[in-house]
Amino acid sequence: MDIEGVVDAIIDVIKAELIAKTDLTADAIAGDTTVSVVNSFHFYPGQEIVFIDWGYNDTTSVHYQKFEYSVVKKVTDTTTIELTTPIISNWYTSEKSFVQKTIAHSPLYDHNVLYGDRDIVPTDEMVIAVEPVNLSNEWIYLQGGLSEESRVTILIYGQSVKTEEGMRILNKYSKAVYDVLNGSLHININDYQAPITSDININDGSFCICDTPENRENFVVSSEGERYTFQDNDSARCISYEITGRSFSGGEMCLTTSCPFSEEILKSEFGIAIRMKRYFYDSRIDSVTFGKTQKGSAVLRAAELSWFGKEVNELSFPQHDRKTICFDPDNICSSESSD
Repeated sequence: MDIEGVVDAIIDVIKAELIAKTDLTADAIAGDTTVSVVNSFHFYPGQEIVFIDWGYNDTTSVHYQKFEYSVVKKVTDTTTIELTTPIISNWYTSEKSFVQKTIAHSPLYDHNVLYGDRDIVPTDEMVIAVEPVNLSNEWIYLQGGLSEESRVTILIYGQSVKTEEGMRILNKYSKAVYDVLNGSLHININDYQAPITSDININDGSFCICDTPENRENFVVSSEGERYTFQDNDSARCISYEITGRSFSGGEMCLTTSCPFSEEILKSEFGIAIRMKRYFYDSRIDSVTFGKTQKGSAVLRAAELSWFGKEVNELSFPQHDRKTICFDPDNICSSESSD
């Protein structure tokens, strides 16, 4: 199976949960304890966040080379986060201010979440490399049920081998990655998502998304087991549905489902429809090793997390040999054959 898709999916999960970002939708003024944001979905009570704006690299800005750290007290709703302590500085929407998750005052950046390990990594930043290791399989039922196990190593590099604080930061990042991936035991790979264009209410038998070439390709009438799930910020994934019909009007594609919805999915809560493409029936981190590693001329703190995921590859039987046949199709019956 496609190990590249597995690695990409793990990278996406790490970025979404450990580097969650959301823009401010209103100015955050010194003394405020609540902030208005675009989407609070990936933020939780007790998590550390950092305020940043476009002035970070501007030598004329009051926020040049400056962050402001805080801790989430409560996620009030989809667009509001409450903090444990008042904001110290002013953060303006005109300066493209945003908040980002961080751990132990050591933010992780997108460019430091890598596909595959590197011989040299930054020694002054946190780095996570996701390295494909191997693919194995075994029969779990006949005919056709081949369980394929993808094995991946997640390498976390810390900033310092000399201080106790450096070790603590590495341990916290390792625990965060461990919790994120073991909180998604049935991780879905290569899912396709589309925002809904109107609310889905309980007992509705259809939903609508934008009419685009990509959506037409991925949201089809179910004929070979295609399944679709739904979620918004207030609900986990709903029961899966098949699509029984679709129509097009006014830039929308509306699809009927195999049975009525049992939960509401709201557009205001960032409701999405999801086509499930690969399903891992078991996946988790089953070991964590801590130590040190040589990277270039530097010695770094490092943690190695071993992750596996199992999925079923349905093979059809009987399987026919694809033999190479050499003959002249225009002269099958040779004139030299005897009477």
